[in-house]
Amino acid sequence: MQVLHLENNQKFSLVIENIVKENGFVYKRVKSHEEIFKYLKEEEASLLIIDHHVRCILHDELIKKMMCTGFVDLPIIVITAEEDAKIRKYCFDFSIMAYFKKKVFDRSHFEKYLQTIKREYENIQLLRKFKIAVIEANRLSIEVIKTFFLVDGIKNVDYYQNPLRFLKKEKKYNLIFIDLLMLEYDVDDMIAHIRERKQDAIIILITAYNNGGLLPHCLSFGADNFIMKPLEFHLFMARVHSCLGKYYLKQEIMKKNEKLFELATRDGLTNLYNRRYFVDVCKNKLEEFYRTMQPFSFILLDIDYFKNINDEYGHLKGDYVLKEFAGLLRGNIRKSDILCRWGGEEFIVLLMNTEVEKAVILAEKIRLYIEKYKFKEMTSITASFGVIQCQADDDAESVFKRLDNSLYLAKMSGRNKVVSNEELEVVSGEKPMAIEWGPFFRSGNSQIDEDHHKLITMSNELIYNAFKKDKQEVFSALFLDLAKEIGAHFSREEKLLKEFEVDIYTAHKQVHEALVDKTLKLIECLQKGEVEPINVVKYLIKDVVVGHIIKSDFDFFHIFRGTKDKVEKY
Repeated sequence: MQVLHLENNQKFSLVIENIVKENGFVYKRVKSHEEIFKYLKEEEASLLIIDHHVRCILHDELIKKMMCTGFVDLPIIVITAEEDAKIRKYCFDFSIMAYFKKKVFDRSHFEKYLQTIKREYENIQLLRKFKIAVIEANRLSIEVIKTFFLVDGIKNVDYYQNPLRFLKKEKKYNLIFIDLLMLEYDVDDMIAHIRERKQDAIIILITAYNNGGLLPHCLSFGADNFIMKPLEFHLFMARVHSCLGKYYLKQEIMKKNEKLFELATRDGLTNLYNRRYFVDVCKNKLEEFYRTMQPFSFILLDIDYFKNINDEYGHLKGDYVLKEFAGLLRGNIRKSDILCRWGGEEFIVLLMNTEVEKAVILAEKIRLYIEKYKFKEMTSITASFGVIQCQADDDAESVFKRLDNSLYLAKMSGRNKVVSNEELEVVSGEKPMAIEWGPFFRSGNSQIDEDHHKLITMSNELIYNAFKKDKQEVFSALFLDLAKEIGAHFSREEKLLKEFEVDIYTAHKQVHEALVDKTLKLIECLQKGEVEPINVVKYLIKDVVVGHIIKSDFDFFHIFRGTKDKVEKY
């Protein structure tokens, strides 16, 4: 953007030059109207500043021609030492943009005019990129508008005399002019159609009638502004610039809202979605699932022994691992899938239109990828995975509980593995698994924690002996001991629940009774040789020890941990 400054005083020209450049313009000083004429023949200018011989210059027809291009006058700002009211009036009669006195030159006021010109220039650049439509029945009005646009080199405009042709067009326009009195189509429907197709489109009405009822209605219904006929260039462009100013403001607000949304929904370290956003998405997805029954699955994964990484390498290295880990996950899922940092070193993925079998395949692929990945200056890192598919009777709580339980099973049974739908594999290849006691088993009550630890130790010994065919008697004896310990534990647990007046006491007791009955039947079947040791192990591990602790006991741990609500494991 070029500013021409007609000024003989070098000192004052330097003042104006500094202001002009600070406001993003290119400054060019000239000393005569001949220089102006010569410059304008080869270059464009955005503003002419006249600083002396005002009366003489404004009478000069040659200067008038140089300052005019078609319907557009080159903006003029007068800065003069002559304080004459007649000169001032004459200047404004000549349609100058502003008049300043040298002695009391107001810099801030002058800069506002520069910014206005700058905005108008930016508006023209934007209009040249916009998709513009004019829906006008009158052919003469179309030709006038076309001329207005061509003055500023705006050619990307489609003209429609028939509104139905516009409505059939699939093109999404940024700026639309509508003849208010088209009889072929209702303007309300036209505005609604445009808003439905492009919410932020600018809609300007054109009318020859100042209808005090219809115009306010249309503006309230969604139009942005209106222009009266007969069309006059300056007023036409002023209304367009006014709408573009509002458009910029809307875009700025949208960008700020998007930034706030990003801050509210993104994790600051990994730039993944955060837990709050993910929970909201899941609720919406569940509502959609109840209507469509389209399958979707979840993967919840946790970096194994992450605390050791922080302890050994420091928290900065731990942050590096989390960011790198997030990138690895992002690179192994589809764009349609939703990835979130669930908390700490836990991550969760929502897999759209995916059944659990495919989700398990993906989880296994990611698990292997992480295991083989070389993190800088670090030993190998692994992760454990829980996978589930949403079921017809699921709600948000049951989904996350089953998912969390599946992850716990993966972590307690050796880590670096995938567990789906809370189904723990007792055997991995030819080797029996072992249950690992971990902090997630701790209830906050020393008696229950001691019981659970003992049950898990006895279970591991039972699993080990189940694979020794020559140790059947040992296995049977261990099983009986474990069964007795389970019964004793259930009694102690029920007593504590009753003392704390836990509301799930009765239901929990009924679960205990059912498990004890099934255990007694299994003992009988085992003694008769009607059941294999491995099947006894599967039942005890999946249903009694691990299964019961995770699926039922976790529900009352909060009373011992001194929290009001249930502990959020997930």
